[in-house]
Amino acid sequence: MSESISKNENLALRGLCILMIVLHNFIHVYLPYAENEMWFDSVKAEFFITKIFYHPILGFLSYLGWLGVPMFFFLSGYGLHKKYGNVVPNKLSFIKWHYIKLLLLAGPIIILLNVLNKTTLLHIFGQLTLLNNIFGNNWIMPTSFWYIRSAFEFYIIYAIVLHRIHPKLLLGIAFIITCSLIFLSWPTVEMLKNHHIGWILDFSLGVYIAKYGQYMKYIEKVYASIILFILMIFSSVNEQTWMFSTVISILFFLSIKKYITFRPIVFFGTVSAFLYATHTVVRSIWVRLVDINYMNDNVFLIMLSICGYFLISVLFAIVYGKCYDKVLLLIRRKK
Repeated sequence: MSESISKNENLALRGLCILMIVLHNFIHVYLPYAENEMWFDSVKAEFFITKIFYHPILGFLSYLGWLGVPMFFFLSGYGLHKKYGNVVPNKLSFIKWHYIKLLLLAGPIIILLNVLNKTTLLHIFGQLTLLNNIFGNNWIMPTSFWYIRSAFEFYIIYAIVLHRIHPKLLLGIAFIITCSLIFLSWPTVEMLKNHHIGWILDFSLGVYIAKYGQYMKYIEKVYASIILFILMIFSSVNEQTWMFSTVISILFFLSIKKYITFRPIVFFGTVSAFLYATHTVVRSIWVRLVDINYMNDNVFLIMLSICGYFLISVLFAIVYGKCYDKVLLLIRRKK
């Protein structure tokens, strides 16, 4: 298996994508671009196209920032295949260990968010035990933590069956599944997007690239990056191609991975998991403290607020990451 993505490039991809996600999840507070993440809404797409030139960067992040998410599913599949190949020795231990890591990462933040939003103990129990995977979104607040349950589902099915399937066959099956989603209603698509099945193509592409990294050379050209960027924009605003906008975005990011390995981007990659976990609670508190109406579409005030939110999120992520590492080390020593 060739090393198609170096450690630095891996971190850079994580760093760039977590920046997109964190900023995207906050900019919604100020700009009405919304996004087509879980289903396609032509009204949102038309609004983005007609209003993008008013706030180009903010509008881009608001509507398209969610495309950082599929990269993490891709890197998950990539990393799992690189580490385990087609052999997962102890499936139960594998699932248990990844559950512990996910719970340790998101558990404290989930509890804090539920306290801030005054939800019930049932909500907290459902999210911490991941039983919301079974009972649906009634047991989870509308935050970015749907990713936790989707990632955990991938760990389960990878340990049980996916690692046994040849990467080429897996990618083919994932492609057929994704094509079939086109014929479903948008509420059904939204439900599936809240679980692993909606991201199976992105995960499977990661497994495929881990095995056949030599094919990366075909997209590592400047003209390929330009074409993929245009396709990413077009597919995200077109109902017929929207389902494949995630995998196109992954290919675009992979095509520029050699050019984004700056130290700040790589650093954000090292704290990406913690930044993902902490930014939701920082956002929840920040919007309570800052009067959004006072901004009155003032770009300077909006940017100032975004910078404050982002700086606090990063500082919180660094501290949270240090605590996480210490607790995880203690757990490893007791194993």
